[in-house]
Order: sequence, then structure tokens, then C-alpha cells
Amino acid sequence: MPIRMIAMPWPDRAPAPSAQIHTVVLDEARGRGVGSALLDAADRWATEHGLSYLSAGIHHHNASAVRFYRRHGYAPSGTSWGRRPTG
Repeated sequence: MPIRMIAMPWPDRAPAPSAQIHTVVLDEARGRGVGSALLDAADRWATEHGLSYLSAGIHHHNASAVRFYRRHGYAPSGTSWGRRPTG
């Protein structure tokens, strides 16, 4: 299956119940509305579960993902911190 969606709710996160979404659309499925359909499904799921905020974890160097999420109303919010494992 070329498409997967994972939603991880954090209902105790201030200021409101939220979820972080991650979408992956394989190259051969791009440009067919698959990503938009996934975001629409995530939006419906969030509404059905009483969530009021969705965030998407994307890398700022991923220009196509930045454009895609901006087109769908997402905007930068806060700072994400991370590190590589040191083994």
C-alpha cells in the first residue's frame, strides 16, 4: 500500500487537545490529490475526536512539503528539537 497516515493525539497538551500528523505519499502517487485527501481525513478525524489543533512535523529544508502544508493552511509554530543517536 503506497499510502499511510498516523495520528497521535495528545489530549492533555496545553492550550488545547491536539494531534501531530505525518503523511507520506510515494512518488508514483504524487499529484493525484492523495496528500490532500489524507489531510482532509486527518481534519475530519480531529473534529470527530474533539481536537482543536493539528500540527505536522516536516523538515524546513523539504521545500515541497513546506509548500504543500502551507497550501493547506499550516504555518510554522514553535520550535522542534531533536538529535541524532550517539549509539
